[in-house]
Amino acid sequence: MSDRRIATVVEEIHYWKEHNLLPDVYCDFLLAIYTNGEGVGEENTGKNRINIVKAIQLTLLSLLLPFAFLVIYFTEFPASLQVSTLFLFVTYSYWMSRVYSQKLTIYYHLSIVTFLLLLLLMSIYISTLFTANQWFLQFVMIINVISWYFFSRRIDIKYLKIVSIFGIAFVILYIVLQKIHILSL
Repeated sequence: MSDRRIATVVEEIHYWKEHNLLPDVYCDFLLAIYTNGEGVGEENTGKNRINIVKAIQLTLLSLLLPFAFLVIYFTEFPASLQVSTLFLFVTYSYWMSRVYSQKLTIYYHLSIVTFLLLLLLMSIYISTLFTANQWFLQFVMIINVISWYFFSRRIDIKYLKIVSIFGIAFVILYIVLQKIHILSL
């Protein structure tokens, strides 16, 4: 066969593989036949790069929350820099949830949970910067967990709904126990 015909066949096989017209195993087999074993390795390096990028993104998402606590509680940065750093973390986790919103994978769930926890942390930190009033802090906490509930209903994630109900119960229990002076801060 001529090189031009082989290139056309290889392009078609790549198209079939990309659009799932044939199983990947068959496409790899056909590519190995028509390219003498050279075409399969090129495709795998592209997949390996994508897997490395996803692993880096998963690692970054996993480290955002510990780094946020590190920035807030263990550094002497000015408050504006701490809030800016938290805002960057929240923005990155929100962006990752939007990137993976069509694919219900671990990346999507991790980015949503990280986003909500960072948003809670940032709102609590900002509220303590402006006022030392415990009622305002409790109000911010209850608004956060209630928003988690409505958010979980909108995107239909059951574990988030359960966590938000427990969060609402714990915040209300905290308020009641503090009101009757069992807990004091």
